[in-house]
Amino acid sequence: LWEHLATQTASACSSPNPNHTTNMPKKNTVLIIGDTHCPAMHKDYIKFLKKIEKKHKCNRVVHIGDLVDWNSISYHEKDPSMPSAEDEFAEAFKQVRKLHKAFPQVDYLKGNHSDLPSRKAKTIGIPEHLMKDFKSLWQLEGWTIHPRYHDLMIDDVIYRHGDKGKGGQQAAYKNAVAEFNSLVQGHLHAQAGLVYHANQHECVFGMQVGCGVEHDHPSMNYGRVYAAKPIVGCGVVHSSKVAFFEPMFL
Repeated sequence: LWEHLATQTASACSSPNPNHTTNMPKKNTVLIIGDTHCPAMHKDYIKFLKKIEKKHKCNRVVHIGDLVDWNSISYHEKDPSMPSAEDEFAEAFKQVRKLHKAFPQVDYLKGNHSDLPSRKAKTIGIPEHLMKDFKSLWQLEGWTIHPRYHDLMIDDVIYRHGDKGKGGQQAAYKNAVAEFNSLVQGHLHAQAGLVYHANQHECVFGMQVGCGVEHDHPSMNYGRVYAAKPIVGCGVVHSSKVAFFEPMFL
C-alpha cells in the first residue's frame, strides 16, 4: 500500500515543465525517531520503531531531538515530589541504553530539553569546555551528535529539532515554505503528519513526526494543561518528494 501511495504522491508533485526533473535518485530511506524525553519514553516505542524500520527498509536513522527530558533541572517550577537530578539521570540512562542498543548508528539533533545542562551552565557562567560532552555523558558511541538549532541535510531534505524558525499550527509546513525545501521536525508533541506545498516548478513537504513519550509519565505534567495531547509515532522519508508519518496506536 505505501509503495502505491508513494507513486501517487510523486506523480502529484511532479512539475508541469517537461524540462524540470523531480525524480531524484533514491539514496536513503530515513527513519525519524520523535522526541523521547527519557525517562518518559513510551515502553513500546522502540518495538514500534523497529517494526517501522523493517516495513520501510530504512537504511539511516535520525533522532529529531530531546533524547532526554531533564525535568529536574528545567526552568519550570520544581515539583518536590519529582526525582532528584541524580535519580532522573539514572532512570533516563536505562532507557537511553535500550534505544542505543536498538539503533547503534544515529544522527542526533540536540533539542531544548537535552541541552538543559549547557543552558543552565551558561545561565550561571560556567564555560562550555568544563562540561562533560553529551555523547560521553550518555555513552552514545556510533551516534553523530549535532548541536542545537542545527539543520541536517540528507538527500535535499532538511532535518531540525523544531525550536527555531516558525512555530504554531502546521509549523513544519510553514518552515518548509519559508525555506522552500522539504523539511522534517519534532519539538511539538501534539503535531504530526505531512502537508505539501507546490509552485509551478517545485513541490516540497513539511512533516511533524509526533513524539515517543508516555503522556502519563510525571515528567510530562507540564503539558497536561493543554487540550492537545502528544501524538506518538515516527516519520519515514523516502525522498524529498515522498515521506510518511507512521502513528503508533495506543
